[in-house]
Amino acid sequence: MEASTTLGSWLVTNDGNVSGKKRKRIAKHKKKAWRVTSNVEDVEQFLETKRREERTGIVVSDLPTKDLLVIDDAPDTEEVPYNKPVGPLKKRKVREIGPLKCYAILTPSSAVNDPLKSRNRVRLPEERIDPLIKKIQDQRRAQGKIPKNLLQSMKDHKAHTAKLAKKAKPEKLRSKFDFDLWGSQGDCIMVGDKAVAVTDLSDEVKTYTMEKTGKRVYNRPKSMFNKTTGLPAIEYPHPGTSYNPTFEDHQALVNKACEVEVKELEKEAKIRRQVGPMFTKIPVVEKEATWMTEMSQGLAEDENNETTTEQPIVRPTKPKTRRQKIKAKVLKLREFRRLKLKNAKKRMNALNRLNKIKIELDDDEELNAAMAVRRKELAAKKMFKPAVVGRHKYVAPEIEVNLSEDIAGNMRNLKVEGNILLDRYKSLQKRNVIEPRIRQRVTLKYKPKTYVKRSHKETSGRRAQPKKNKKEFI
Repeated sequence: MEASTTLGSWLVTNDGNVSGKKRKRIAKHKKKAWRVTSNVEDVEQFLETKRREERTGIVVSDLPTKDLLVIDDAPDTEEVPYNKPVGPLKKRKVREIGPLKCYAILTPSSAVNDPLKSRNRVRLPEERIDPLIKKIQDQRRAQGKIPKNLLQSMKDHKAHTAKLAKKAKPEKLRSKFDFDLWGSQGDCIMVGDKAVAVTDLSDEVKTYTMEKTGKRVYNRPKSMFNKTTGLPAIEYPHPGTSYNPTFEDHQALVNKACEVEVKELEKEAKIRRQVGPMFTKIPVVEKEATWMTEMSQGLAEDENNETTTEQPIVRPTKPKTRRQKIKAKVLKLREFRRLKLKNAKKRMNALNRLNKIKIELDDDEELNAAMAVRRKELAAKKMFKPAVVGRHKYVAPEIEVNLSEDIAGNMRNLKVEGNILLDRYKSLQKRNVIEPRIRQRVTLKYKPKTYVKRSHKETSGRRAQPKKNKKEFI
């Protein structure tokens, strides 16, 4: 038995059997160990191929494909002898087609008979029919008599089949457009067997997209393209904000900022005038003097009301006499006639007021036209003002202005006013891109830790004894 030459299978022979003899250990740093422990079959095969090519003088790898392979297209004239098989032919067993596996599982696999021979089971419709009735039905069927319900069922089935045949099949939309949609021939196109106008093509495409892809195509609203503001994205700064402005431009900017401050001061003064009298300061002496009178108000009135309350005298109602009833009826009739005559006079006067009514209508039309123009002007002005898009009101930023002593005339010594980021943020609010917001400051409230001082702790009457160690050393 020849041992294997591979290093990893030193316990397995070439035949595949396990060798009981353990392989000897060989030093692997010598040439002898290479030949014993290495598998060089592929190297030997390669060298053998090279030697054969040197002997024949033909290099197989350099030959073209037509020299290596030959296509045999000539017919075979010689008869090929039939070689009979030596051993007996084994015929494959044809597997019998039995019931499906899903039904075969339900059949009992046990060879033991059912102990209950009269076990209940669901009978078939043919088994449930009474034998006498079945005999009568067979006789009638032989005579050509068919039940009415069966005839009606056959008739309904035939009508349903005809109805399905007449039902229009879903139309297929046109997918190939080999003409100019917007030209003279594009006024009407054929989508399947249906002529579709160009104006309705978008609706057909929407329906097709919704049916095939399951995604509905939505129309973009017209308000999406309407401008909500007329303000530019970047406003040109005032000439007075330059690092070296002219005297007139700088004074104009200062006056503008001064007007804003004056308006704020006037608003504060107005609030102070309106609210000031409500919060008057009262001296302490006067407050103590008026405290008793304020606290005792209403006490004396309650006592007087309790003593002077009198019950009203209820007098019985006296029924009207016949004369009084007739008089009331006559007065009621006179009032009805007076109102009727008054309404008739109003209608007659209305005919005489036709010219005046026409003048009033003309005046109303002129007023409505003037109001429409006024509303357009207000809407145009409103485009340049911030709209109410949130719960907070837009607050304009302060005007960036340098005083005369802060203007240096060069950019090196310029005192910077304002913030670019804040300016862009306010511009977005002014153009209704974002709603005005107020910075929310979070204040953390820490719960103070409470504890009882050692000197305030409740202790018993006797003094605490010091602890003794369990072990006493002698």
